[in-house]
Amino acid sequence: FSGGMQQRVQIAKALATKPPLLYLDEVTTGLDLSVQARILDLILEIQQELHTAMIVVTHDLGVIRLLAGRTLVMKYGRVIESGLTDQILEDPQHAYTQRLVASAL
Repeated sequence: FSGGMQQRVQIAKALATKPPLLYLDEVTTGLDLSVQARILDLILEIQQELHTAMIVVTHDLGVIRLLAGRTLVMKYGRVIESGLTDQILEDPQHAYTQRLVASAL
């Protein structure tokens, strides 16, 4: 498959049953920026048109900022911080979250 085609196919398969919740695990990992932008546009379109709730798992804070209204930060399988995405990214409270945000700058 070409860049992003596998992601599109998997998203289409997942939407075939019209689920109330879509789980996206590292959906943009390994994609170049132009393909990543198209995939993110597709995901935003799905959110807006189908009103599908989504759980997005990613290490990319830019993706988090774009897609998530609320964020959970996990370390070793435990939630260490949660709240509104903008709040967490602009004023992280936990030292681990502070390091994550600082590393993305």
